[in-house]
Formats: sequence, structure tokens, C-alpha cells
Amino acid sequence: MHAKDLASVRGVLKLYLGEWLGGPKVYSQERGHPRLRMRHMEFRIGAAERDAWMTCMRGALNDVVRDAALRAQLEQAFYKLADWVRNDDGNPHDTQNRKHSAGAP
Repeated sequence: MHAKDLASVRGVLKLYLGEWLGGPKVYSQERGHPRLRMRHMEFRIGAAERDAWMTCMRGALNDVVRDAALRAQLEQAFYKLADWVRNDDGNPHDTQNRKHSAGAP
């Protein structure tokens, strides 16, 4: 999925997370709207990939966020984001979007 040298991915993630957490809109200025699902469509992202990413994010949160309540809040927000990016068959987010676009409640 990624090259051996993750410097560019790390830089993009840092810009995105800075903006996502309420910082300056540098990511959007440099790269446009995040469109996370669209940008990740070339990669199959299912529950296993989501969970692997969350393992990495939990490790990072444990390393840098001392406040347990804030860490839990961020973990929950990251999980929602990671689950939304899933693009596997049967993703409930796609099913919900189709219902809304069809006018179903």
C-alpha cells in the first residue's frame, strides 16, 4: 500500500490531522478537499485494514497523549473516521448513503 519510505505519507497525515483537529487549513490549501474515501478507493479497506490502522493510532495516542479522557475521545473519533473510509462490500456507510439518495428514511 505504501512505499518503504513513509516520510511523504507521514507529512500528509500530519497536515490532515492538524486540520481535522481544528488547526490551520494547510492540508486543504495544499491538497484540496480531503475526500478520504475517494483518495483511498484504489486500496481495499475492510475491517482488518481499519483495525490495523487503529492499532497504529492507539500506539501513537498512547505515546503522545497523557490525558486518558482525551486519549479515549480521540480514539473514538479516529475509529469513526477509519470505519467511514472502509470501502469493502457491505460497508454500512455505503448502504446508508444509497438509502438517503433514494429518498428512504
